Amino acid sequence: MKTPAIFRLSKALLAYKQKREVVKAMPLRLWVETSTMCNLECIMCPNKDLPDDQVSVMDLELFEKIVDEASGFAQDIYLHHRGEPLINPQLFSMIRYAEEAGLRTRFHTNGTMLTPARATKLLEAAPSMISFSFDGFSKEPYERIRQGASFEKTLENILFLAKQKRLKKLKHPYIVVERIKFKNPNLADDPQVVADMTKLLRDAGVDEVIEKDEYDWAGTEVQLEKSENTTPAQNTCCTFPWYAMVICADGTVTPCPQDFMGEMVMGNVRNTSLREIWNNDAYCKLRRGFSEGNTLPATCAHCDRLTRDTIAGVPLQYAKTFLIDQFAGYGKLRKFFGTAER
Repeated sequence: MKTPAIFRLSKALLAYKQKREVVKAMPLRLWVETSTMCNLECIMCPNKDLPDDQVSVMDLELFEKIVDEASGFAQDIYLHHRGEPLINPQLFSMIRYAEEAGLRTRFHTNGTMLTPARATKLLEAAPSMISFSFDGFSKEPYERIRQGASFEKTLENILFLAKQKRLKKLKHPYIVVERIKFKNPNLADDPQVVADMTKLLRDAGVDEVIEKDEYDWAGTEVQLEKSENTTPAQNTCCTFPWYAMVICADGTVTPCPQDFMGEMVMGNVRNTSLREIWNNDAYCKLRRGFSEGNTLPATCAHCDRLTRDTIAGVPLQYAKTFLIDQFAGYGKLRKFFGTAER
């Protein structure tokens, strides 16, 4: 029987506050990369720079091994990381397998491949949540940002899913549409366009429409160039090594979804269990580096998450929605408090 989430979260928080190298509480949240492949070349995404040997989809056997191990401790599982999940033909089987094992599933998609047939399969698989990247609420900015996509077709796909969910009176998935607030003013939407599109989406049955600030991936060439090889002031200690784990499509484990290029390898779940990896030498060294504050990997040292606001020493961003996700799930409380985590 799984220990109640409040106790496991309390243990993880205590280990984080005390900066323990060995964390007895297993991760509450997993990112499991179902695909590194993507059908678009979006202007802000480094996916197109992935080396060929990292381009793949996760096989069902490996996924089931991960779920079998994680079902005893994890609360939820993100079925996305660097690629487009709908490229993996086993995605719907993966969702069902994880949900039946007691893991809440969610995934992030560009929505371009969500045909009516796939939408029907998705509703049958019933993930807890699906979020869409829909950057640009009108044709010109959307297609400039999401290169290779059709504005009309993607919108049609999102509306079809939302309307079918409402028509069938289904509880899941909770549907979120996300739009990036770009730093470049030329990519900004007119406020009235945003208002009109938001109304259209909500009227169709989308549960939440949010705007998120643009950010740089930790350790990428762009971020390192901006930093001019200087380490930013560290306001906080990253929480990821104490509560979460990322598993790439080939089974490689990394500690953080910000590590887009998979440079921080903690192990591989193909030949080692998640429990063994969680407190191995690589993880302990990483936690020790954060505890000491002066031996961070280059990927972490230039991540803007370390300079964000905190509350009681814990990063403020996403803290509220993380707690809601853990203890209330996706529904009325989430609508009340707002804002989905990527």
